Amino acid sequence: MTKPKPKPKNALDAVRLALQQEEGKRPDSLKPIEVVKVAFCAYQAYSYAPVAQSGTLAESDDRVALRRGTQASMDRLLFNVNYWRSAYEDRIVAACASEEDAHSLLAAISAWNTHTMKLNTLHESQVRSTFERFCPPLVENNRRGNTKEDVRGKGPVADFVLQAKSVAPHLSPDKRAALEKLVADVEAEAAVYGRFKDNDALDALYELLPVWCLQDRIELVSANWWNDADVIQLVANKLSEKFSKLGHAESLCSYFTDMVNEALDGYLKEIDDVPRALREKTVSELLDILEHARHNHPDSETDGYGSKLPAWLTYKEQLIWNIIVCSIYGPQHARPFMSDSVSALTLDVAQPTDDVITSMAKNAYARYLELRRNSLAEAEFEEFEQLPDDLHFSSLERIISFPDKLKTLGYKIVPAASCYPEQRIESFAPSEVEVLAILEHRRWCEERKAAGWRYAEVRNIASKQSPYLTEWENLPERAREWNRCSSRDIPLLLAKEGLAISR
Repeated sequence: MTKPKPKPKNALDAVRLALQQEEGKRPDSLKPIEVVKVAFCAYQAYSYAPVAQSGTLAESDDRVALRRGTQASMDRLLFNVNYWRSAYEDRIVAACASEEDAHSLLAAISAWNTHTMKLNTLHESQVRSTFERFCPPLVENNRRGNTKEDVRGKGPVADFVLQAKSVAPHLSPDKRAALEKLVADVEAEAAVYGRFKDNDALDALYELLPVWCLQDRIELVSANWWNDADVIQLVANKLSEKFSKLGHAESLCSYFTDMVNEALDGYLKEIDDVPRALREKTVSELLDILEHARHNHPDSETDGYGSKLPAWLTYKEQLIWNIIVCSIYGPQHARPFMSDSVSALTLDVAQPTDDVITSMAKNAYARYLELRRNSLAEAEFEEFEQLPDDLHFSSLERIISFPDKLKTLGYKIVPAASCYPEQRIESFAPSEVEVLAILEHRRWCEERKAAGWRYAEVRNIASKQSPYLTEWENLPERAREWNRCSSRDIPLLLAKEGLAISR
């Protein structure tokens, strides 16, 4: 006889039981984003109550499914797929004279109605690419390689405009005017989002998330679960456990948890309704307001936007970002972004299999081997793990030195998501490469001498002797070029760990 499932006592209990059940099925394969999905599905299903239809012409299937916590609808929420339906459903229904017309317009403006993502079958890179496809909101259907003229260029906005033209003739003058105004507003907003389509997805989301919080129209930001501290803390703790098992440094996992709790605490203390004057502004207007606020408050990530915007805004956008974005991209993207370069590199060298520094050192050594092979030179050790203890330590010390060397050039290391494109350093000028190469050689000499190495004309690892323990000016050109090559690779090494160099 099948043992009956325990009945949850409250929403928190429902979420806990759902996570326990899912982890029991596949304890080692549950992705962080799936933790979020399972938790919020359970929360919605427990809290679900049918909405009375009195006075309401129609309601989309997606809105009903979201309240019930169905898997497919939660995909669309977490990945921002049906932004347009979410943002404009109430106005669409109000502009229609019949339930049939309302449903036809809601179907036209929805980008994805029935597909269930099945996250457990997707590779991590596929999860990210799906998220990026729909953030910013999909305007045209031009991100899937469509080339046929009858397909390319169409999308939720174009389909909605066509359907609105079909519906408009049999509406009353007042309804027709409301629908025409709605179409104009959708097209104007689509033009704004069109400007973001070639941007990095996280850069775009960083700009747009506070806008959506102020408009309070889409379920991604307006759902009740953001106000439930117990549920959010449970989800954050589960995510931190997953991050740790996936090999992220413990300092990053702890920082992620602390930032969720800090954002949640600040949000719940300051929580209030969105001022009507802000809720009714356009996306373009709100982007201008936020740009001005950030300019006047450069520390807005930690100190807020000032008195002209709600005190809870920074906390709420950070809270949503930390749960959604970090579950897809990892805890290194937690907000407030870590501004201290050394902290961003996470000095957990006591756990060499877990931290960012060791990962970068391994990638650097792989690059070193590649350069050796290209120059037809042999390497003493073919794998990073084969390095003797002192050379292993030296590799880590080189990575740890990055912040100080970059500071010499006026640069710093930041999480990639927090770096504006115009501030990002993708490559160094030749003069900068030379400075970094000289600094690295000096650092290496000091570190080797402290480890007991000394100068000799012939290299001997066992005796700790090297011909390169000399001034930069006395180095052979080949050795100088090794240092230059390794310096040129710094932006790439950082990028692989979700970090960037900023002015």
